Amino acid sequence: MKTSRHAGLALRLTVTIGLLVVLLVFVAEPRELVARMLTLSPAALALAVVLAAADRFLMAYKWRLLLRARGLRCDLWTAVRSYFASSLVGLVLPVTVGADAIRVLTLRHVGILEVTASIVIERLLGAIAMVSVALASCLLLAATVAGVPVEELSAWLVVVLVGITVFFVGSLLGAARWTSTGTVSTSTLRKATEAYGRYREHPAVLASFYVLSVVESLIAAIITYVVALGIGLEIPVYVLIATVPIALASARLPVSLGGFGVQEASFVYLGGLVGIAATDALSVMLLLEFAMLIALLPSAFDTSMLSLRHQTPESGVV
Repeated sequence: MKTSRHAGLALRLTVTIGLLVVLLVFVAEPRELVARMLTLSPAALALAVVLAAADRFLMAYKWRLLLRARGLRCDLWTAVRSYFASSLVGLVLPVTVGADAIRVLTLRHVGILEVTASIVIERLLGAIAMVSVALASCLLLAATVAGVPVEELSAWLVVVLVGITVFFVGSLLGAARWTSTGTVSTSTLRKATEAYGRYREHPAVLASFYVLSVVESLIAAIITYVVALGIGLEIPVYVLIATVPIALASARLPVSLGGFGVQEASFVYLGGLVGIAATDALSVMLLLEFAMLIALLPSAFDTSMLSLRHQTPESGVV
């Protein structure tokens, strides 16, 4: 088990380094890339950081909606701190699940099973929203740029979207049946499954979460637009809406560490289809990630949250 896990980590690390080396050395012009990135205006960087932080605040707010729907009392500030801490740790962890585990641990005092169920719901609904936006981006790309080969990708996205949606709805409806018929054997798993299934009683919350997730998926395109303007590139917003969500969706593929390398390569490729030079596309994506890193850095000083100590004694199940 450990050997296969280490082999998988080594493979993802190799893919990440390999893609970044190819992009930095062979695809882009290294000197021009550095020169372009250094032209970023302080005002644009500041605005990009604020928007990146706002993106995390929105994520935390959405998650809190799910917590409150299950009767878990968690103040917004605690949710935000937990989300920032897990996002920062997630930058160095090989998989997204590791970052999610940090959130479970930081809020373990409000009921780990309830928190875990909310995170599962968050991931599934977030994936549905992400694929929805990526599909819309493909259609926008095809409608605005002649000759862009997105038909096959769009077809695959439709298949994935339908598959995830059917699985999500089916799992919600089936959770109660699994627990009542005794299909779920252990009491711990039964409680977790029951907590998950009860979200079917809150369709308005799930719908709100989905809509906010779609909005969140578009924030990255706005940040990219701000960064592009900051280095003197005038790229239409609709072009970024048509490309950035697809690039970020590709980063979810479990082939690299945190999606690094994959999302850059995807955006460079998509940017090339719409006339964005490889060096410009790569510089914009790297600066987007730099802004996100700066936005998360304050959580590095939130030692009480990162140490996973008890945070809010007043929080609990209501």
